[in-house]
Amino acid sequence: MNIKSLLHRELCEGSTEQEIASSVGVSLRTITDILRGKNPTVRAIWGKFGRYFRMDVDFLRSGDSTYRTSYSAAGRIRNIPLMSWQQMGQMANGEGVHAAMHAEAVIEATDVSGNRTFALKIQDDSMEPLFRKGEMIFVNPDVEWKSGDHVVVTRRDDSRVATMLRQVRAIGDRRMLHPLNWEYEDIPLTESDVVWGKVVRVRKNL
Repeated sequence: MNIKSLLHRELCEGSTEQEIASSVGVSLRTITDILRGKNPTVRAIWGKFGRYFRMDVDFLRSGDSTYRTSYSAAGRIRNIPLMSWQQMGQMANGEGVHAAMHAEAVIEATDVSGNRTFALKIQDDSMEPLFRKGEMIFVNPDVEWKSGDHVVVTRRDDSRVATMLRQVRAIGDRRMLHPLNWEYEDIPLTESDVVWGKVVRVRKNL
């Protein structure tokens, strides 16, 4: 998705060209030029759009890759989008494009595989002691998960939507979402639940 398409999306959602210009911090002329097919030539302006859309500037300009890659002694360094738990729920409700394009931040990580891997900060103590509140997990939606794996899942319960980190456990012919903290209860994994992916790494707080 290029910058022109992103601006058209904002307009379709009800924003005016002047409102977008003010939010981004550019002139109205810059917005109208982009909509006419003339992209900015100044990197600082691209930086403003990058911050507004919460996207890597190089990707916004070229569309080649969501992740900037470099190398260190520890291995390949990539930029991974940090999503919010609320965005996971939004995508489960069919708001995927809008939510996914507005990552909260970009996190540098070494040797994390998966083109669509994203990061989340753990929001509660339900998976302690293995996963602690405030630590960061990396979730790969493209690898197969199985019983025993830790997954991020969105559950719909009547009108309530909740996204959580849980371990999948098989009990008889049922799969359960198991919290490691005994103060929380097991929950059945149902067909209406959305499993976003498997946790492939955790970044511990030091």
